[in-house]
Amino acid sequence: MNLSELDLLFWAMSFIGHVALLLVLLLRGRFRNLPIFTALVTLNVVRTIALFLIRWHNAQSAYFYTFWSLAVLDVGLQFAIVYELSSKVFRPLGQWAPDIRKKSVIWIVASIVFTSLLTLIPKPSSHFWMQELILKGSFFSAALMSELFVGMIAISAAAGLSWSSHVARVAKGFTVYSIATLILETANTWLGLGGSGHTYDDLSRIRIAIYLCCVAYWIVALWRNAPPTAKMPDHVRQQASTINQMVKIRVEALRQAGEP
Repeated sequence: MNLSELDLLFWAMSFIGHVALLLVLLLRGRFRNLPIFTALVTLNVVRTIALFLIRWHNAQSAYFYTFWSLAVLDVGLQFAIVYELSSKVFRPLGQWAPDIRKKSVIWIVASIVFTSLLTLIPKPSSHFWMQELILKGSFFSAALMSELFVGMIAISAAAGLSWSSHVARVAKGFTVYSIATLILETANTWLGLGGSGHTYDDLSRIRIAIYLCCVAYWIVALWRNAPPTAKMPDHVRQQASTINQMVKIRVEALRQAGEP
């Protein structure tokens, strides 16, 4: 299978970018605070090598199954990253604030329902049911990821929570990439896989270019030292302190109840 010069360039840039990002995470110790993000970067390094070798040997069937299997794993890790980043933002002292937990659950449920309904609307232009399933699945994933990241930023901003610099920058990169992916997947869903797949390939290349920009942003942002953490708002600090006091009282009561 022949690869265009642009495809080869993207493959090389993706490999170099992910290796550089992985080295930054390891050498600067960021992997301790972002283990799931580090796992995603590692997966992308392995995937780039595996898919390049499979495609170079023109193994079309193996390429298809490997590509979509790793794509499913990639999406799963991205959803896990939403939780990882949220836990860093919404648990500044190790405890979830009850009102924030409730808002987060409501937002997640509403996002899933809205995205599911939105996915049913378009009828992709495709020749096989498998193609339609892939297009709709990609659209659903992109739409849900966009809503989750935007919701996380909106809820944290409304609550006045301070952000760790590295966590915030990883989240910002994913937000930009998710919104861009949503726009491109919307176009893919409406246009389908017609024209021998050229439109799909062109839009995929645009998505890859945007993602590579995010990778470059993460490399620079995670290499730099984080600025001093902003002071936690008074109402958040009081709320976290109240939770800690309640936990201590409950533990003390249980301890006394267990004494003869």
